[in-house]
Amino acid sequence: MDIPEGVIVAMLTPFDSQGKINEVEVRRFVNFLIEKGVDGLFPVSSCGEYTHMDMGERKFLIDIVLDEAGGRVPVIPGSGATCYHKSIEIANYAKEKGCAAIVLHGPYFFKNTQEVVEGHLKKVANSVDIPIFLYNIPFFANEVTPQMAENLCSMPNVVGIKDSSGNMVNVMNLLEMTRKVDPDFRVLVGAEEIMLPALLMGGKGCMTATAGIMPEFVVGMYESFKNTNIQNAYNLQFAILPLIREMKSVNFPQGFKEALDLRGISVGPPMMDYPQKERGNISDLKARMQLEMENLLEKYFPGIPLNYREQKTVQPSLSYPIPTASPENKKDKKYSDCVVCGMCDGDIECRTVSCKESDIEGGKKIDIKDFDDQMLKEIITKTVKKILDENK
Repeated sequence: MDIPEGVIVAMLTPFDSQGKINEVEVRRFVNFLIEKGVDGLFPVSSCGEYTHMDMGERKFLIDIVLDEAGGRVPVIPGSGATCYHKSIEIANYAKEKGCAAIVLHGPYFFKNTQEVVEGHLKKVANSVDIPIFLYNIPFFANEVTPQMAENLCSMPNVVGIKDSSGNMVNVMNLLEMTRKVDPDFRVLVGAEEIMLPALLMGGKGCMTATAGIMPEFVVGMYESFKNTNIQNAYNLQFAILPLIREMKSVNFPQGFKEALDLRGISVGPPMMDYPQKERGNISDLKARMQLEMENLLEKYFPGIPLNYREQKTVQPSLSYPIPTASPENKKDKKYSDCVVCGMCDGDIECRTVSCKESDIEGGKKIDIKDFDDQMLKEIITKTVKKILDENK
């Protein structure tokens, strides 16, 4: 089993002005990263704001990245969820589509005991046939401890872990505890600040957002380490630290998104409604980062432009998924026998035998088989009027 390691990018997600996934920019982002020499792509990530997406959109994002990557690098999507059913659904989809592995963090939102968290991870691992990287991100989800990793790494498809604790003690314990069970278990860091220290102690690489923004530095650090040019890796590690602090200085992940926008990948407007003061802080940050990023590239990678210049033009080629059921989607049936007459908003006990009494002349309940052409015409007229009124 060929398990990815090295520089794997936790991908930010470009959105358009309506908050939908921007297929063209995702494709451009994929090409930018592959041209920079990364070892793998991690879409549907935490920094990629997967929690803003429904299940169809997550699968759509996987499809875009897989299609544009075209087998050039492995794709390892996230499968995070509040319950194991959804993680299993994404994992099975990733397997079906040919992904190399999945990334699985603990359940989020509800605080669970360690036994419940470990049981969640084990349930998913036992239910799917695809390599799994565990994911410890205690800021947003229930912690995956070194003890859990040790307990689970004997499972044949649990092949590694991404640790985003930022805690080198945690990384050391993961390295020491898992190698006794599986010497090939891959410990990757999710905190760019400790990339080189982790590599020196036996880590196998990273899954980070900075790898997608300044890949020259993260790939350069990893390649320098592999070539035993530790001094250059040391220089690159220290050089990137101030920029990482800057990106983390505003509401996550907006600082990272602004930095990616400076690289020429349009991420779209924020998914959160920031107050005016916060927007001003973000604007000031972007101006500072532009100067800092230009200076970093000029010093360490002279001749490389800040703004990405793609080698080929990409076009959208996939159909956007139909949104999940909502009151605004009149084509969604509230009940299996619903006639979808358009006369209600799905907020009453609508059946084929009745519509909202106030919407029918005289308040009479009418059986569907009694609808004649005139009645249908009236229903259509009222429905069109309602739609026009709502959109004024």
